Amino acid sequence: MSKYDVIIVGAGHSGLVAGFYLARAGLKVLMLERSYQVGGTCITEEVFPGYRGSSIANSCHSLDPRIAGDMELERHGLKLTHPALNSLTLFSNGDALVMWPERERRRAEMERLAEPGDMQGFSDVMQFYQNVAKKMGVSFYDPAPSLEEVAARFVEPADKEAFNLVMFGSVADVLDRHLKSPWLKSFLAGTAMATNLVGPRTPGSGYILLQRPLQEESMRRSGVVFESNELMMKNASPIGGVGAVTQAMARANESLGVEIRLEAPVRELLCDNGKVRGVVLESGEEIEAARVLANVNPKTVLTKLVPANQMPREIEERAKKLTMHGSSSKVHLALKGTPRFNRAENDEENTQFLGTNFRVVPSIDVLQESYNEATMGRWSPHVTISGVVSSAADPDMTPPGCHFMSLSVRGTPYHLSNGNWDDQREALGNAVVETLSRNIGNIKDIIEGISVYTPVDLERNYGMAEGNGAHGDIVPGKIFDARPMPGCSNYTTPIEGLFMCGVGNWPGNFMSGLTGYNASRKMLGTFHPAH
Repeated sequence: MSKYDVIIVGAGHSGLVAGFYLARAGLKVLMLERSYQVGGTCITEEVFPGYRGSSIANSCHSLDPRIAGDMELERHGLKLTHPALNSLTLFSNGDALVMWPERERRRAEMERLAEPGDMQGFSDVMQFYQNVAKKMGVSFYDPAPSLEEVAARFVEPADKEAFNLVMFGSVADVLDRHLKSPWLKSFLAGTAMATNLVGPRTPGSGYILLQRPLQEESMRRSGVVFESNELMMKNASPIGGVGAVTQAMARANESLGVEIRLEAPVRELLCDNGKVRGVVLESGEEIEAARVLANVNPKTVLTKLVPANQMPREIEERAKKLTMHGSSSKVHLALKGTPRFNRAENDEENTQFLGTNFRVVPSIDVLQESYNEATMGRWSPHVTISGVVSSAADPDMTPPGCHFMSLSVRGTPYHLSNGNWDDQREALGNAVVETLSRNIGNIKDIIEGISVYTPVDLERNYGMAEGNGAHGDIVPGKIFDARPMPGCSNYTTPIEGLFMCGVGNWPGNFMSGLTGYNASRKMLGTFHPAH
């Protein structure tokens, strides 16, 4: 009999969440991780000598509070700070939208950029997405529904129109109905472009704005206590960077007896006649278990880890055709001083800006142009950036008086039409710095070092196929029971005993932990522990 009930491949956050719940139910769990540390893309690294920070994922604001509570992450060492600002959006013209914590001050800030009728229009956009989320009746804690099931819940003509607008219209279609100000439009459109390779005028591009309302509606219906606000935004900065979250998760697993092996890459799954029976490591070592949970990109699982001729041929062929459309890069800056935001009027405001997640977004037209360039294998110098200064929450992560800035860059295609990423690495880093300099006046003067992870680097070193952090865009056609693809949904595969839990499964939702939570529940419903 095998020593383990379950082998989990990949100790990223979803695998760690799943491992915790499986072990809590009494299963003997082995977790295998190819890297030198747990966390997957939710890690803290020393990118420059003496400079540590969140190197891939920037934040943990979508972490499900039920999961954090069940795992007792604070007891296992996690310390979170909650920045005063909900968000900071820097515009390409040098201006910024500061979402101050005080409601009246925040409203005055928005009015400064608004045109007549826009304040009501902004509220209407928020309410529009909340209404669609309620009408959908979809819970992130339940099995994924089909598109047909969800569509059937929209009966009245106005409801049908709203559903069609979200699923088949573009985010620009939604915003144009309610807003005139190009900057308020950019604020929301920038969020919709955050992960997916879409433009603001791409059909289905507005769906991503539904993810937070759907998560909040799911928590509300399930009795999960959470903190909400009118912007449907949440901000949390872990002391020690994002890696502190996954390190606490690892300790929670180990407290329940989960065995975690690092630097143990899996070469292939052991399968016989369509049934899993364990894994083979790159070293050649074979480890048996009747159940395997893959916390890996679904395309990688189905086309590389599963041996040939173990699945129905049509499943194999469709899996090979899964598209990733990777378009993300990372740029890190070691700063020998404190960044000064042009919009900050004094040191206190600048400190608040340093402590929150920020974005640099151009106009909708430039966002669309960047998307058009990316689809043709080129990247636009007008980059879209989301960033965090990890050292603002934890000064011990850098030398005294210095800072570490982690920047996620969008619109950088994995497949280049000309040249390669090694040749264009330096140019991308320079374009990011040039973009930042329009809003952070002293950035060029305080740069100690620049590091660039291209989409190719993200695939090679962190398992992000084509540099896609969501393991496949979260867009209509890749949601509900079509995520990752029909026939392999709800965390199952055609291979008996093989399950999947990465964010390439429904509901995606980044660092929420929900795919791991749901996959563990699915597994626990199918068998009982032998140990």
